Amino acid sequence: MFDVAGLVAVFVAGTLTALTPCCLPMIPPLLAGSSGHRLRPVAIVTGSIVSFTALGIITSLLSSVTPETLRVPFVLLIIAFGAIMADDDLHDAYTTAASRITGPASRVTRNVENTRHPLVSGFVLGLFLGIIWLPCVGPVLGSVLAYVGTSGDVTRSATLLFTYGVGFSGPLLAVAYGGKRASTLLTTRVRSLERPALVRRVSGYALVLTGIGLLFELDKALLAVLVG
Repeated sequence: MFDVAGLVAVFVAGTLTALTPCCLPMIPPLLAGSSGHRLRPVAIVTGSIVSFTALGIITSLLSSVTPETLRVPFVLLIIAFGAIMADDDLHDAYTTAASRITGPASRVTRNVENTRHPLVSGFVLGLFLGIIWLPCVGPVLGSVLAYVGTSGDVTRSATLLFTYGVGFSGPLLAVAYGGKRASTLLTTRVRSLERPALVRRVSGYALVLTGIGLLFELDKALLAVLVG
């Protein structure tokens, strides 16, 4: 039985990831080549959902071998990613380091873009989207992966990351099929938010507190209370 609250949380996390001031301005250029085929945006989001789901399965398989042994490292990752989001200096250092990793993935997608298969190139672009946008999506995606890694449940992890991918894909499809008006509206609304860095920091502190709670196994205690 899946935790509805967890599904809602990762769906919202995926949507908000794509709507951050870091990601949103990159969506229109990403979809600029979609004039080659009307279903290319669908191919892009399909690729991204497949890659996110695969990451969830791999993470869960690793943790399922010795779930209790790897629980603490995964929880520490949640705290670390929360600290990256909460602290400006750590966030800047992470962004700089992550930008160096995106180069090879960007070159692969550019080579595929030169082919005459818009759906195939769109799917491949979607597969690498999480890496290309690593400076923007890394902390949130890493926290979600670390969270699913604490359970060792492959089906649950795949479902949660699939849900995250669906949430992440929503704004992309809205911009792709909503036209210039939808793109402008989304961009204007997000940019009009006051102090987006404050939102990032608050989210980071929330992740740190969540990680501390998991570290002291408060989730298990809460589950015992609910079941009992």
